[in-house]
Amino acid sequence: MRLSSYRAALAASLVVCGVAIAWGQAPPPSRPAAPPAAAAAPSGTNVAVIDIALIFKHHDRFNAAMGDIKRDIEAFEAQVREDQRQLKAGVDELQQYNASSPDYKTKEADLARRQSEVQVKIGLKRKDFLEQEARVYYRVYKEIEQSVAVFAQRYRIGLVLRFNSDDMQEDDRASVLQGVNRAVVWHGNLDITPQIITDLNRRPFNPNDKPAGAAAAPGTAAQPPAAGPVSRGPVIPGRGTR
Repeated sequence: MRLSSYRAALAASLVVCGVAIAWGQAPPPSRPAAPPAAAAAPSGTNVAVIDIALIFKHHDRFNAAMGDIKRDIEAFEAQVREDQRQLKAGVDELQQYNASSPDYKTKEADLARRQSEVQVKIGLKRKDFLEQEARVYYRVYKEIEQSVAVFAQRYRIGLVLRFNSDDMQEDDRASVLQGVNRAVVWHGNLDITPQIITDLNRRPFNPNDKPAGAAAAPGTAAQPPAAGPVSRGPVIPGRGTR
């Protein structure tokens, strides 16, 4: 009886030891795998360039409006030339009078008054024409800004830089200086100018098309002859005419 109990106890202890040894040799429970690292977000900003002067040149409604102003200037200049012709005729007539006579003094005062009125009229018209030009430039530029903003947001462009797409002319000092001072030295197919022109005119842009109101090029649409009474209109900053 005692032997049997001893054997039973020994067997039980061996089973316990075997379980302990087996447990000690078992691999530790596996830990859940760490999630893969998130892909690094792309750095930098999408950039595009745009030629504002080229847009003005091919903007149909801008050129049409500037053409209207140019025609108004030409009509006013014709009127001024007629006023000046009449003043010259009055000066010639004045020479027929004795400089000390009352008629001479009366006509001289009348000519001075008319000359002053013409100069005032020229000054007021010059201001009016420049204000008209400024309003046209303002409206069109705001339209360009809006078109660029929509395009940039659609294609996730974070920065649009202004540049000059004209090639430098080796024998033209002004062209060379303008080219040397360009803010954008090089770009790789980032020019969105044609797309913006197409959006503004609602038709495919063809650079070979003659702009609407072509007689009214940007910056010179309201420019009168050198001897005319109205000063030159505003010029697109940093850009001459094409």
